Amino acid sequence: MRETAVESLGIVRRGLPLLLIAFAVDSAFIFVFLIALQSYLPESLHTSDAIAGVALAAFGGAKLVTQLASGFISDRLGARRALILGTALLLIADVSILPLAHVAPWLIVGSAAIEGLGSSVTWPALYSAGDQRFAQGEKGRFTALLTLATGGALAVGIGGGTFLNSVASFNVAMIAPVAAVSVAFMLALLLPTRGALWADPGGFSLPAFSEMRSILSHSQRAAFTALVLVEAAALGGLTAIFRAYGRDVLGVSLAHQGLLLIPTAIVGALVVIPGGAIADRIGAKRVMVPGFALTGLCLILLARWSDTTFVMATAAVAGLGFGLAVPAIASTMMSLAGATGSRGGVIGWFMTMDGIGHVVGPVSAGLLLAQFGPEAVLVAAGALFLAAAFIVVSSSIGEEDEARIVMAEAMAIVAEPAVGGRS
Repeated sequence: MRETAVESLGIVRRGLPLLLIAFAVDSAFIFVFLIALQSYLPESLHTSDAIAGVALAAFGGAKLVTQLASGFISDRLGARRALILGTALLLIADVSILPLAHVAPWLIVGSAAIEGLGSSVTWPALYSAGDQRFAQGEKGRFTALLTLATGGALAVGIGGGTFLNSVASFNVAMIAPVAAVSVAFMLALLLPTRGALWADPGGFSLPAFSEMRSILSHSQRAAFTALVLVEAAALGGLTAIFRAYGRDVLGVSLAHQGLLLIPTAIVGALVVIPGGAIADRIGAKRVMVPGFALTGLCLILLARWSDTTFVMATAAVAGLGFGLAVPAIASTMMSLAGATGSRGGVIGWFMTMDGIGHVVGPVSAGLLLAQFGPEAVLVAAGALFLAAAFIVVSSSIGEEDEARIVMAEAMAIVAEPAVGGRS
C-alpha cells in the first residue's frame, strides 16, 4: 500500500506541469463560453444571444477539421513546441475577445475559431507528452488525474465565473481567462528542453502516407476508433436531452434535477482515481467492459422508471461505471498511439473521431426526442454503451500489446513504396 502511494505521488510530481496546463486551459474555456458569451455579452453589453451559439459552433468546427492535422504537427514540432503553439493561439483568442466585444461583437466568432485551432493543437500534444512521460503501468493513474483536473476546471470555471458575474464588470472579469491561459503558456515555455522526454525533433516534415495508413489498418486502432465513436455519440446524445429528461420524464425543475444528479457527480469523481489505479494493475480491458456495461444498463433502466429516489440511486451507479471506465479510455488511447513518430497523429485521429461522435450524437438525439421523447434517447444511449462494452470484449483493445503496434507500423512504413519521399 505504501509503495503504491509513493508511486502515485511520483506520478503527480512528474505530471504536474501537464495537469496544470490542462486545468488552466479548461478553466478559461468554460469561463469564456459559458459565462462571458452567455451571460456578460447579452446582459451587460446587450448583444445578441445567438453570438454564443455561433461562437461555440465555430470553436467546435475549427477544432474538428484541424484535429488530425494538429496531431501530426505535434509529432513534427515535438510536444513542448506544440504546447507552446497551442497555448499561444488560445491566449491570442482570449485577449482578442475584450476589444471585439466593444467594437464588433460578431467578430468574436473569429476568436472562437482561433480558440478551436489552439485547442486542437494543445490536446494531442498534452496527451503525447503524457504518453512519453509515463510507463504503461502508470498511464491509467495519469489520465485519472487529468480527468480530475478537468473536473476541477469545470467547478472553478462555473463557480468562479458565477461569482465574478455578480461582483465584477465584463472588462474586469475577462482578466480571469486571460490570466489562466497565460499561466498555461508560461508553463509550456518552462517545460524542459533537454532529455528524451521533451527533446524537439530536428526539423519539420510532412507526414508520409504510410503513417496515415498505419492508423487505419491496425486492428486495435480500428476497434478503438469504433469505441470512441459510439461512446462520444452516447455522451453527446445524453447532453442534448439533459433538460428535456428532467422536465418531461421526471417533471422537476432545473434546480431539483441538479440536486438529483449530485450523487452521480460525487460517485463518479470518487472512483476516477481508483479506476485509473485498477486499470494500471489488471489492464484497461477488465475495467472498461464492466464500466460500459453498467452504465448502459443503468441508462436503459432510467428510461423505464421515473421515481426520483430510484433515479438518484440508478444515476449514481451509472456514474460509478462511467467513472471507472474514463481513465482506461484515455490510457488506452495513449497506449495505442505507440512509441513511434506518429504518436500525435494517432491521438489526433482518435480525438477527431470523438468530435464526430459529439456531433452525430446530439443530432440523432434531437431527431429521436422529437419523434419518441427522452426515453428513446436514454435507451439508445444505453445501447451504445453496451455496444462499447461488446467492442472491447470482441477485440484486443486494452491488452497492452504495444510491441505489436510498433512492429505493424514499422512493416507498413517498410512496405510503402519510396516515391518522392518526404518534403
